[in-house]
Amino acid sequence: MFDDPDISDPARVRWSEELLRRRLASNVRSLREQRGISQEKAAELAEISPRKWQQVEAGEHNATLRTLLGLAIALEVDPADLIS
Repeated sequence: MFDDPDISDPARVRWSEELLRRRLASNVRSLREQRGISQEKAAELAEISPRKWQQVEAGEHNATLRTLLGLAIALEVDPADLIS
C-alpha cells in the first residue's frame, strides 16, 4: 500500500490517517447509497449512533475496530473493503 514502510515521520502518519479517513468516508457513503438505506437505518444496523455514522461519512471520525466491524456488518461487506 505504501511505497515506504517506514512511517516514523509524524507528518507521514497524519497524511496516512487522513487518506484512510477520506477513503473510509467515501466507501461507506457510496456503499450505503448503493444499498438505498438512510444513515439512520445504517447506524441502527451497525449499532452506532446516527451522529457517529454521519461523522464517519464526513471523514471526521477515527473509527475503532468495533466501529469498522459495525459498518461492515451494516453494509454487508468485508471490513477490508471499507478502506480499499
